[in-house]
Amino acid sequence: MSVSQMCVRRAMASTLFKMSVIRPLSTGGVGKMQHLVVNAVGNDRPGIVSDITKAVVDAGGNVGDSKASKLGSHFALMMLVSVPQSNGALLKEQLGKMSSMNTSCFETSDPKSVEVQPKIAYSGEFTLSGADNPGIVHKVTSILAKHDLSIDEMETSDEEAPFGGTLLFNMTGTVSAMHPLASGFNVEKIRDELINLGESLNCDIDLEDINTTGKEASAA
Repeated sequence: MSVSQMCVRRAMASTLFKMSVIRPLSTGGVGKMQHLVVNAVGNDRPGIVSDITKAVVDAGGNVGDSKASKLGSHFALMMLVSVPQSNGALLKEQLGKMSSMNTSCFETSDPKSVEVQPKIAYSGEFTLSGADNPGIVHKVTSILAKHDLSIDEMETSDEEAPFGGTLLFNMTGTVSAMHPLASGFNVEKIRDELINLGESLNCDIDLEDINTTGKEASAA
């Protein structure tokens, strides 16, 4: 698998981290808040996170959840931002002016809003380790999607084999299926398909249960 094929997925690689929530100033009394998902990618350099979050502070906003990773010579950051609605356009403008940085902002719902959350009927962790193959991520995720499993998190990385000459690929992630499970949902069948795929690609692939509701891991 080429580096370009893995660029986006590696944003959840081993250097993934969760940043501390920034509360630089009170937003109480400023009116309605706008909630944005901010994606930023640019040349890696010291102070890049400080510069991005300064734009948020200057707009009177707060950073909530965020994830970031160094990708080759580039740095990628994704964060959930709350900003006074009157300053949303200003924040987008300031982020767009940052040198050597490509940014995009998407409006989202208030993460604190009360919503009815679907019940998780099955969750599991999948792992892959072995020889790299073109399209390997697509092949694994296609099996998961075919069985209505949603990917909650995923990390990938590749490395040279200890004795050189071979590129090894590693992949881990978590998946879930909501209640009610689709008719015919069967964890053992999914696991067998992944194992068979791994054997055809000279890889070890497995799916381990994390949590199930009673006997719902297999639906009639």
